[in-house]
Amino acid sequence: MKTKNNPYFAIETSEEELTADIYIFGDIASKRGGLNKLLAPSSDQSSYDLAQRVANIPEDYAIVVHINSNGGELKEGLGIYNVLKERDNVTTICEGFAASAASVIFCAGKSRIMQPASLLFIHQAWMTTSGNSDQLSKAAEDLKIITNAAKAAYKECGINIDDDALDQLLKNETWITPENALEMGFATSIADVEDDEEEGIQNSAMHSLMAKVTKEEQPGWTMHLDPAASELFKGYLDAVTKSEDLFALATKALNALDSNPEIAIKVKGFVDSFIATDSTPTPAQVENKGFFGFKEV
Repeated sequence: MKTKNNPYFAIETSEEELTADIYIFGDIASKRGGLNKLLAPSSDQSSYDLAQRVANIPEDYAIVVHINSNGGELKEGLGIYNVLKERDNVTTICEGFAASAASVIFCAGKSRIMQPASLLFIHQAWMTTSGNSDQLSKAAEDLKIITNAAKAAYKECGINIDDDALDQLLKNETWITPENALEMGFATSIADVEDDEEEGIQNSAMHSLMAKVTKEEQPGWTMHLDPAASELFKGYLDAVTKSEDLFALATKALNALDSNPEIAIKVKGFVDSFIATDSTPTPAQVENKGFFGFKEV
């Protein structure tokens, strides 16, 4: 079954596969009435229209949202974002551009897929206004609050960069490639890219955490892993990063390490106490043997 508003927006459902595909290939704009409705571009999509359509999709259907949009009104983008977030089975795919308000909609997916030839675009909220100095100052403060609403959507989806880094990206009006979107956590995968074990580990927050606490260039930091133990360790990382709770925990730990080098040193010492491969085991190894899966055979 196919329900169509205009050439740029459609919902296709399959009763056999229990799926619904939503296509947003136009701008995000408020619903208009009267003469404004007649003059509005046919490609505009409002949160009201989409919410009505989504409400008619059965709860057990998996929803895939295909996005190719320059964005538009953040108010409408936030509305669509929150409607989709109410569903537990939403996947978003950036089919070209997910820019401005459309980048917020992209973040509504539990799975967020970038096509290899696609881009996200994020920036601070903006508006046109007029008035005296007090009114202009208030408009500037209002824009900061509005921008924070978009930031909340980015952070809720699980990005792994801190507030300062996100603020800088917004100030710079940044185009984000699929690879950078994956690295920063805006996306969860890139379509048609088969990650081997090593790539999968490097894209995980857990691996990034361990890289920070074991990097060789820090004074006094050494890592003693023979090849066999190294493979076991990689396997452990690959297994644990499949858990969303551990992924979130690793992300928080990364932020803590970035903000406080002393914590990094303490964590490095803790890790070394478990995985050092000296012939004489440390007391911590004896007490917690096998904690990282390194058991004697």
